[in-house]
Amino acid sequence: MTDVPLLSRSARIVGLDGPYQLVWREESLPINASPGALICETIVSAISPGTELGAYVGLPPLRDGTGYPRVQGYCNVALVLDAGDGVQGLKPGDRVLSFSSHRSHFQIPAAEVLLRLDPAMDADHIACSYLFHLGYAAVLRAGVRAGARVVVIGMGALGLAAVALAARSGAIVTSVTEHPRAAERAQALGARRVLSRRDTQALAALEADMVITTTNSWNDWEMALCAAAMRGCIAVLGFPGRGEPPPRANPLDARQFYVKQLRIEAVGMAAELPDSRGFLRFNERDNLQWLAGEIHAGRLPAEVLISGRFAAANVEDAYRTLLAREGSPVTFLLQWTK
Repeated sequence: MTDVPLLSRSARIVGLDGPYQLVWREESLPINASPGALICETIVSAISPGTELGAYVGLPPLRDGTGYPRVQGYCNVALVLDAGDGVQGLKPGDRVLSFSSHRSHFQIPAAEVLLRLDPAMDADHIACSYLFHLGYAAVLRAGVRAGARVVVIGMGALGLAAVALAARSGAIVTSVTEHPRAAERAQALGARRVLSRRDTQALAALEADMVITTTNSWNDWEMALCAAAMRGCIAVLGFPGRGEPPPRANPLDARQFYVKQLRIEAVGMAAELPDSRGFLRFNERDNLQWLAGEIHAGRLPAEVLISGRFAAANVEDAYRTLLAREGSPVTFLLQWTK
């Protein structure tokens, strides 16, 4: 009897049907990639704690149309299994970074690949590169310069990334956290000083040129207003007020916002692609290429962000561990292949 060749493969996908309702779905994929596309098998994906935990616990959505059901994750390194007709520069056996969600296999247009990993690059570390990119985009948008006084509030994944990239830009960085382990990580990434939220007078005395906020807390927002210097900038990498009751104080208090003539900037995004004339020099693709090189060279120690690894099947255990905050975890990697 002749074996019948498989015409499709099964993909396992992490989804949410509602708050705390994590589900696994299956989807059939072709064995052979469509023209211009790739079939990939995920090696590792990194949890983006702010986005994923917010959806997991049911915080208000950040955009219209992003309710439930939904997929989770967007930091994915995968192995190319097949390349369709017309694909150039990518072939089976290559490893690629993409915004694909937590899933075992997927088909993706080759044009949506963010980065092809060099053979010597560590897939675990490169899976964290977009988390660093969010911090890098904040530094770029806020106009951080060498010698600037920068305060970063919140030492989760994005706060640590912002510390690392602001320090790399030559800024004098102060991080704000109460957790000793988080303080150690911040200093390892270049923070010159660590203050507690209780150090209100010391924070105000810093007169920061830029304050980067990475939390949802209104209390942290008040702290940012106090820490900013005259004509300073508050770069918002978190979502002030998300999941919180109305603030106790005016978040645009004239004694801070108007008198200091502050600039408030939403940060974290960059142009997706370079343009033909070079006007979009610091775009997502070029930024990630540079960041991956810095991670590979050890100048951005991705291992500082990685608090552990879980088998992909145990993703909900990883979420619960992050929510419990025991040991101040930053993020976890999900391992999909042995």
